[in-house]
Amino acid sequence: MKKWLVFLVTLLATITLAACSDNGASGTNESGETIELDFWSVQGEKDSGPMEMLVDKYNESQDKVHVNFLGNQDDQKQLTAISGGNAPDIAFIYWNLVGPWAAAGALEPLNTFIEEDGFNLDSLIPAATNRMSIDGQQFGMPMTMSMASKLFYNKQALADAGYTEPPKTMEELLEYSKALTIEENGELTQIGFIPDYPWIDNVFWPIMFGGDFYDEETGEVTPNREENVQAIAYQKEFYNEFGVDAINTIRSGMGAWETPQDPLITGKLAMLIGWENNFRDYRGEDGSIGVAPFPYPEDRPDLEGSGMVSPTALYVPKNAEHKDEAWQFMKFLLDEENQIDFAIEYGNIPVVKAALDNPRLTENEDVKIMWGFYEAAKSDNLKGFPNSVYINEYLQALNEETEQVLRGNLSAQEAMDNVKEKIQPLADKESSK
Repeated sequence: MKKWLVFLVTLLATITLAACSDNGASGTNESGETIELDFWSVQGEKDSGPMEMLVDKYNESQDKVHVNFLGNQDDQKQLTAISGGNAPDIAFIYWNLVGPWAAAGALEPLNTFIEEDGFNLDSLIPAATNRMSIDGQQFGMPMTMSMASKLFYNKQALADAGYTEPPKTMEELLEYSKALTIEENGELTQIGFIPDYPWIDNVFWPIMFGGDFYDEETGEVTPNREENVQAIAYQKEFYNEFGVDAINTIRSGMGAWETPQDPLITGKLAMLIGWENNFRDYRGEDGSIGVAPFPYPEDRPDLEGSGMVSPTALYVPKNAEHKDEAWQFMKFLLDEENQIDFAIEYGNIPVVKAALDNPRLTENEDVKIMWGFYEAAKSDNLKGFPNSVYINEYLQALNEETEQVLRGNLSAQEAMDNVKEKIQPLADKESSK
């Protein structure tokens, strides 16, 4: 962590020095020659095909700018290039890096471009767009988004337990889990649901209970607000019911994720939190895995349709040579038809609202397993984690303290109070700048 902070401080100094010598030009070629625009992506060769398809489409659509795509450029490579004065003009990265990089001065705010062009941010899914916004500055745009808002379940396991439909409320989820859990010779051989399988979802659960993590009016981080504490306590109920050791034992024998031995596929685990890119070959009307809206608290029907959004990010480096051209290309990537092309090829949820109702997707049998996710992406109850310079410390603290609760070492209130105590000083330090 210390090396990372030193690197960001060095980066900030480098960017500031470069800005002092910058005459403000975006690098437009006044000679009329084609501008070469460098576009870097974190995607590897296996996943970059759909993006390269859009790059080719853009290059063929006009002759003023030629986009050069370079994949396999991870966060370290991108930051090193920016700090070394060799930044790409536009890049594709994970959303949670936007906060720290913006604080280090590595990213160009897009507000001026948005305002001058009259770009309508409301045309995009707000839960995705807001992940790139910090203190009113838009430091990036979402390209795609993933969403956890579904319950995946083994159809046969539920049928064997006598259920004809999945649970609708959190209370039913716990009751179903009890009925779907089988013990033989003192050990669990099947379990209905494990709240932290395959990992601790330290953002998903509070969102599903109506919680939040930051109060913009007061500048206070809010990990210990009532809904967040309820979300952690609810997860602990499963460990209270089945036992920490028993859950650890059964999960230690579970097969690898999305292999034929995966516990959801075999029925060893009856239900889990579902993302749109999981178990594609097993979903659908004839598939063994069912998909349903994730349950909501019985006393909070207004939370039906809640979900956690995790987008990818497009950004322009602060010291990019061709910022105006980068913005024009970014707008192209956010065009409805291009978003649809990408979604069909990549299998993601588009971030343009209009695309969610476009017949090219909603009547396209090739993406039928995504129809429910397109519909769910329209919900007003979608949220994500707030971006900030201390986002990684905040997420880590939530992870560590939640684990202490599930293992029986702390109460939910104590754990979230600990997170508050750890993170508020970081928030205060940042707000004082």
